[in-house]
Amino acid sequence: LKLVEAGVSLVSELLVIFFIKLGLSQKSPQKMSTSGGKMQPTISKFFASVKKDGKAKFDTDEEKKQNHTSKVAEVSISPAIKRAKTHTYINGSSKKAKKENSDSGLCSSPEAEGSTAPKKKSPTSWTKNRLQSFSCDTVEEMEVNQEPLVTTKKVNQNMVKSKLENFRSQNSSNTTVDNTVSQPAESASLKPGRMKALPGMKLTPLEQQVVAIKNKQPDVVLFVECGYKYRFFGNDAEIAAKELNIIAHLDHSFMTASIPTHRLHVHVRRLVAKGYKVGVVKQTETAALKAAGSNKSAPFERELTALYTRSTLIGEDVTPAAGAEGVGDGDLAEGATAMLLVVHEGKSSSGKEGTIGISVIAVQPSTGDIIYDTFDDSSTRTELWCHLDHIQPVEALVSNNISDITVRAITAATTKNEDCIRIERLDEAKFEYSESLKRVCELFAGEEEKIKHISGLPSDVVSCLGAALQYLAEFKLDRIIKMAGSVCRYSSSSNYMRLSGATLRNLEVLTNAVDGGITGSLLWALDKTQTKFGSRLLRRWIIQPLLNIEEIKERQDMIEELMISDAPVLNKLKSLLCKLPDFERALTTIFHKKCSPHEFWLAVEGLSQVQAGLSRVSGNIDDSVKTPGLISLLQEVLDGLLNVEAFASNINEVSAREGKKTSLFKDFSEFPEVVKKQQEIADVEQELNSLKPEISKVLKIPSFNYTTVSGLEYLIEVKNSQLKAVPKNWAKISSHGLKS
Repeated sequence: LKLVEAGVSLVSELLVIFFIKLGLSQKSPQKMSTSGGKMQPTISKFFASVKKDGKAKFDTDEEKKQNHTSKVAEVSISPAIKRAKTHTYINGSSKKAKKENSDSGLCSSPEAEGSTAPKKKSPTSWTKNRLQSFSCDTVEEMEVNQEPLVTTKKVNQNMVKSKLENFRSQNSSNTTVDNTVSQPAESASLKPGRMKALPGMKLTPLEQQVVAIKNKQPDVVLFVECGYKYRFFGNDAEIAAKELNIIAHLDHSFMTASIPTHRLHVHVRRLVAKGYKVGVVKQTETAALKAAGSNKSAPFERELTALYTRSTLIGEDVTPAAGAEGVGDGDLAEGATAMLLVVHEGKSSSGKEGTIGISVIAVQPSTGDIIYDTFDDSSTRTELWCHLDHIQPVEALVSNNISDITVRAITAATTKNEDCIRIERLDEAKFEYSESLKRVCELFAGEEEKIKHISGLPSDVVSCLGAALQYLAEFKLDRIIKMAGSVCRYSSSSNYMRLSGATLRNLEVLTNAVDGGITGSLLWALDKTQTKFGSRLLRRWIIQPLLNIEEIKERQDMIEELMISDAPVLNKLKSLLCKLPDFERALTTIFHKKCSPHEFWLAVEGLSQVQAGLSRVSGNIDDSVKTPGLISLLQEVLDGLLNVEAFASNINEVSAREGKKTSLFKDFSEFPEVVKKQQEIADVEQELNSLKPEISKVLKIPSFNYTTVSGLEYLIEVKNSQLKAVPKNWAKISSHGLKS
């Protein structure tokens, strides 16, 4: 398509430039127009005119000479005007292009007509076919008095644009069209949606499977596992090509693009950072199971295994494996907060005219923090702006009935550095109070104190909590609300100083006033923490200053002792904290059962190191540490990690690094079902090993070892020179000669 477009523009411009320059260089007398310019043939004359019978008419040199004064349309041009070069030559140099045009024999100068030079040959069949392909049915031979060159050019450009638009609409392709045709606004408007195949195209079994999954999640960009790569289909492929800078092309019924499997975590994070809702579709059966099953001809079974947005980026698919590449340029770098904000409007409690009641709940799925607030706000949404500056959410849930003023405030307050919040609209029914309270009570079944506490919250807050619970259930993260210690009010006037949004902005507490980044802010100047969970705690301290003088002094004493004390237990604690992973996030991932074996081992091993290190120097905590608050915190840590060493010693480090869940633990005696399955696996392995002599005899090889490729175990590698010895009923797995 791009070659056709380039060819049209190139040939049109090239012929225009060539013939104008040719006319200017002629030395023989020319017929002058009334305005003093030379009379030159129009460019339309040098294209073949298509007759009704479909045959192209080509004028030879002799015919042109005879009909020069009667049939050639003329145009008056100024001898001093030269056209600027607007296109570069793509295939070959300008000299080569000029030579091809001159050799075609379409025109001859007056000097050549009267000379004894040999006549130029008539156009070859190849040249005629090429020119006919660029002919236009709408352009006819006619008298043109003023601007035929511009008119012809516009006609050709409009024709090309219309053809390209038709092709794009038929094949759903915006990404592969040149920028001169496809405007930026068109590519920026790409959104996930239902998949529609080209008319008359029959879907393949894989395409049918993808369409069925996609139509259940039309707003999700799907990564579909297909062997050793993840593929995108339809509009998702165009989005991936635009955002990930990869190639998209038409394959059967849909546009498609692909990435290698080991880069999944990188590209998921990049699309999520752009504000997309991303889903991962994985194969739920292996090639071995499929070969042994009854549906050998059907495609692999696939299902949607995970969903991700900016606030729910938790799981194996977004955690780099051991030794894999981490977060790169353009990826989502995790900040201090990844809050999900739920906003709902209601009646004002004050009853004042021009005010509205707003309730908000902020959930941080990666750590389990849940806070709420309810307040009256004016039409300027001053209070809402203040909460947004404090919370800094990355995603917001609102009802379909929310006012445009509130939506604009959410969007404007959270847009900076080309980074904007993701807003998802939910049906108003999901904010219904009675249903929300019912769901929350079902979640906290058996915990009467929590049910009593939540039932006493304002009705709009309960509605927001119910909507958040339903939304997080899509990501299998609804249990985070149950894990939270309590649902607390965001700021209590009796405990913390209330900083307005204007104060935070004007004093540059969290962000600078230049570009909205953290560099140059108060938080940037004070944050010398060594851990991510320490950075999050410092941020909470800065935006919520204490009011009680005794609490302020106690906090200062604890920080001072940590900085200047030479107590062995504190020195050991500081050295251990610098090497720890993000415990808050790791524990939450483990709680949701979304962690990888390697991530699980890192968390347990880190806790074990803290317990072992502090235990060796904790004999004289009361004597070496002076601050009562530090003493109580250290003792609480030691008591909580009392049995962690037993868990850490039972983990197989090698299996954890390789991601082998079946051999993660050294001792499975506490899991009898696992022990039973392991014995069955051992019996099968023994039987497979007993088949080796017979297989070697069939293949006429002395010995061999089973091979594993991309998770497919017990494959037999056969050289191409030995393929004749392979029985016909064996299955070929790959082109490298692996048989099973």
